[in-house]
Amino acid sequence: MTKANLNWVVLGPGAIGGIIAGALLEHGQSVSVLPRKNRTREINWQVTHKQFKADYSAPVITQPLAENTVFVIAVKAFDVIQALQRITTLHGFNKAMPIIISHNGMVELPEPLKELNLHPLVTTHGAVRSRNENADLCIEHRGAGRSWLEVDPAVRNQPTDFDPGLVLQQAFPPLTLEQDLSQRRWLKFVINCVINPLTAVHQCANGELLKESWQAQVYSLVAEAVAVANSQNVSLTTKECYKEVLLVAKETALNHSSMLQDIQQQRRTEIKQLTGYLINAGKTAGVATPTHQQLLNEFQQRYSG
Repeated sequence: MTKANLNWVVLGPGAIGGIIAGALLEHGQSVSVLPRKNRTREINWQVTHKQFKADYSAPVITQPLAENTVFVIAVKAFDVIQALQRITTLHGFNKAMPIIISHNGMVELPEPLKELNLHPLVTTHGAVRSRNENADLCIEHRGAGRSWLEVDPAVRNQPTDFDPGLVLQQAFPPLTLEQDLSQRRWLKFVINCVINPLTAVHQCANGELLKESWQAQVYSLVAEAVAVANSQNVSLTTKECYKEVLLVAKETALNHSSMLQDIQQQRRTEIKQLTGYLINAGKTAGVATPTHQQLLNEFQQRYSG
């Protein structure tokens, strides 16, 4: 088992970040936390799995950063740019430091941030972050899933004990290392563009979308999203994406989507980074997305955006 001497820095931690940080600690890795708010000393959190609960603790980062630092950023799409900009200001940061980044939706990064050593992570794990009566951070791991990490092909072909991807693959299985996640990221994006806004507008569990009465709208949403993906040179088919949407709805039938949870908790949603991004990308490419536009109109009528 690899025990690479890496300095993992996890932002937050949020729901997914907290699970990953816990897994790295279980794997004997050095983990520190970059808190969202200024904190001293350490961060404590608890992860509840189906079979057990685990308590974790990690110190707040110290500066200057060690040269072998690896960042894990799992945030809402609208926080991506600010999170990346924040870590670039840390004392000791350099652009060669690997940044593992996971989020829903699509984000257009400013040019300076595109130069960072970014490694997109796609995951199907389901988790909810909350605080208990003592204001302690609690993460409920509701659905164990699979993950994919984009890595440099040279590193993938010749992994070393100090390769962050290899370490994460061992600590957070099942995780597949791939050279290009464009297709997988778009597949997840299409799924999110269907399930999230539909369940948010109609305030229903994911499994409701399996009913026959939903299928015409679901299929139309998928077809339009796939057409936009194809315009971006991403090879997806309506048939496979429609099948995946129904599979995810079935696997998470009793769950509330992240967007519905945000609505229920009166938090900001990712509607602009999901449906909004898709519609704008369609306009740029000359691809019509009327079903998504109608869904966005319904969303904005019910909520304030």
